[in-house]
Amino acid sequence: MLKCLICKFSIPGYLLLFICLFPFAVLGQEAVTNKGIVTGNGVNKLKRYLTDHVKEKTYLHFDKSYYAAGDTIYFKAYVTMGERHELSQISGVLHADLINTKNKIDQSILLKITNGVAWGDFTLPDSLPKGEYHVRAYTNWMRNDSEKNFFEQVIPVGSAFDNKVSESGSGRQQPVISKPDLQFFPEGGNLVAGISSKIAFKAVGINGLGLGVKGTVTDNTGKTITQFASVHLGMGYFYLEAEAGKSYKANLSFADGSQDTIDLPKPGEQGIVLTVDNDSLQKASVAIAVNNKYYQQNKDSAYQLLIYSGGIAITVDCKLDSPVIKLDLAKRHLRTGINTLTLFSAAGEPIAERLFFVQNYDQLNLSVSSDKITYATRGKINIRLNAKNRADSAVTGHFSVSVIDESKVPIDENAESTILSNLLLTADLKGNVEQPNYYFNNITDEKLKNLDLVMLTHGYRGFEWKQVLSNTVLPPAYQPEKTLEVSGIVETLGSSPIANGMVSLIPTIGGPVLSEKADDKGNFKFRNLEFLDSTRFVIQAVNAKGKNTTQLVYKQADVPGLSPIHNNNADVNQQLSTYLKNSEDQLNEYNKYGSPKGIMLQEVRVKEIKAKDKYRSSVFGGPGHADQVVHMDDIRTGGDLVDKLNGILRGIDIVKIPGGTFAMFLHQKMLIVVDGVTMDNRYDFNSLGPNDVETVEVLKYGNASIYGMGSGNGVLVFTTRIGNQRDLKDIPSFGILPIIARGYYKARTFYSPKYDNLEANMKRKDLRSTIYWNPELVTDKDGNAEIDYYNADAPGTYRMVVEGIDEKGNLGRKVYRYTVK
Repeated sequence: MLKCLICKFSIPGYLLLFICLFPFAVLGQEAVTNKGIVTGNGVNKLKRYLTDHVKEKTYLHFDKSYYAAGDTIYFKAYVTMGERHELSQISGVLHADLINTKNKIDQSILLKITNGVAWGDFTLPDSLPKGEYHVRAYTNWMRNDSEKNFFEQVIPVGSAFDNKVSESGSGRQQPVISKPDLQFFPEGGNLVAGISSKIAFKAVGINGLGLGVKGTVTDNTGKTITQFASVHLGMGYFYLEAEAGKSYKANLSFADGSQDTIDLPKPGEQGIVLTVDNDSLQKASVAIAVNNKYYQQNKDSAYQLLIYSGGIAITVDCKLDSPVIKLDLAKRHLRTGINTLTLFSAAGEPIAERLFFVQNYDQLNLSVSSDKITYATRGKINIRLNAKNRADSAVTGHFSVSVIDESKVPIDENAESTILSNLLLTADLKGNVEQPNYYFNNITDEKLKNLDLVMLTHGYRGFEWKQVLSNTVLPPAYQPEKTLEVSGIVETLGSSPIANGMVSLIPTIGGPVLSEKADDKGNFKFRNLEFLDSTRFVIQAVNAKGKNTTQLVYKQADVPGLSPIHNNNADVNQQLSTYLKNSEDQLNEYNKYGSPKGIMLQEVRVKEIKAKDKYRSSVFGGPGHADQVVHMDDIRTGGDLVDKLNGILRGIDIVKIPGGTFAMFLHQKMLIVVDGVTMDNRYDFNSLGPNDVETVEVLKYGNASIYGMGSGNGVLVFTTRIGNQRDLKDIPSFGILPIIARGYYKARTFYSPKYDNLEANMKRKDLRSTIYWNPELVTDKDGNAEIDYYNADAPGTYRMVVEGIDEKGNLGRKVYRYTVK
């Protein structure tokens, strides 16, 4: 039960409330002791919403911030649930996409989530055009909160062989900003006449990034009221006490030399303003102020302030018996991250809101120690990691480790996306937050003040109060994917759903056959599947009477739409010149010694493995999988089809009787397929004209299994000259349907050479930029873990980054550097 201690005493014009917040109530328990209108509606609805809509977040830790064509992008995914960042137990499948410069998906993989973590990679072809690529990651459950909540990060990719104009600007983009833009944000959301209000602002240049600005505010008489200037990335603030009946405008001078005039928000004649002074490390000082007109009309009215922190909602009752009410919130009882204050009227309507960031310094304490101070090139490194929580207790957690050579991969630490900046900040805010790690890298008072400007100029995207209070939040449209699934519909040959049909899923490479009964609308779904890469299955169905006069539809998962992109058309090669020079040297070194790295050609998205034989074939999966192929043009004898084939098909007897022709293998009748269509067992394949058949393919044993249970005696496949090879989705199925289902991607193992025998490895230069990558490092019960690897040839400073989460959702990040000589 939450306990609130409220001490009141009066000073002229103020009712001062010092609130000491004791341990918060857990969601599902009573949130406050003082029940009011808002408590009974808003808070309870919020609690119900949070219980029914536990959200997931995804963060990806990359081995480095940018790449070159021919590289491999390695990443570790952390999937958390709720706002306490515990590793998720909701989803078991992560979708990861590599999006190209034209805003199209180049590569898409599925990763198995285990204990809230997964890892994977994307291999970049050598011929990949330079430009800004994007990597996005999401779970099916995250789709309930729109694509805006997916993880997405810009990945610059350079090319040592591509000096053309960057293709970054060729994709579907956000509306082009033709001139600098500036927006004003009154604190709490309202500009009210008669109340001195803090007005934050943010200026954005035509490249979408913050732009310096300064200016003056004048009223409608032309009088200058105040001056202002941005202090960080185009952001700043000023105070304005607006007068009733007056209007105001800002006269702007941007850093790029342009000028503009913009109208300020019109002040309300009466209203209420919610402000927060967040400068103190120990407390947040909150003020609720009203102008005289509002006070006279609403004196002694009841209000309620809702404090939302880390998934927990608490409330404070307020009585408007003074024009200004102040209270202090002890930060030690609030969660690190974005906190929200919402002021409700007596009718339960939200009337003002303010975001503020709490930094309690409660991240994991990660200690990295090495066995030496200075290392030699190609020397062996031994690193020990120790993880402790805020209480100085050892923790078990999941971590990822990247080591780069800083001379080859220069890093702007402020611009990095990190586990702290993402999960604590950018994942919860609307709009682009520039240099997100600036606010977590060597924290100072100035950075905390600049972070408060971010709170004032970016909206919270966790939920919308209007939807929560009006109960218009839609039920989840997407369910969590615990494992892989195969689903579809059983229909009659006339495309009507078949109720209660029996469906079987048959793996073509062996394994148990699964059976599932379709529902009353013909829908079926096989759950709890585990398989890798693209795997072939055969779906077989019969109706409720056991007849196979059915057709099947395979329902593949739909792909979420892509968000518009904004690229600044900068030359990526110029930005990554240092890195690209090393990439070119590295490639030349590989070529000199036989190119063990290999040359990767333009990427082709492989849907299925094709055999080398390129003859036309209607076999599911294409040519090259048959035990025997007969090209009819090679047969010079005359007669009908049976006459031509007799004695040519190895191990097969052709039996011709009045009214039918059968192919027998091991004294059993074979399945006949013509141009991808499975024929009835009474079909006379001799009715095919011998000159109309192009190829005949024989499939036996395992090769025949793709055609399902009826293929146990082998399959004879005829491809006619007039029949076209069809995609799987175009092949009509009668009782069976072969499919290729996407399975889990198996991540590559990062190659790290071992230099135990120096003489055997001295020829080839080691020019690696990523020295070491370990996506899954787990600390033991004492909080310890160890790694070892070998340095490359370049002397200089090597930079190690360790990121991770413990079992209770505490986040940790450590940057460690050592010298190589």
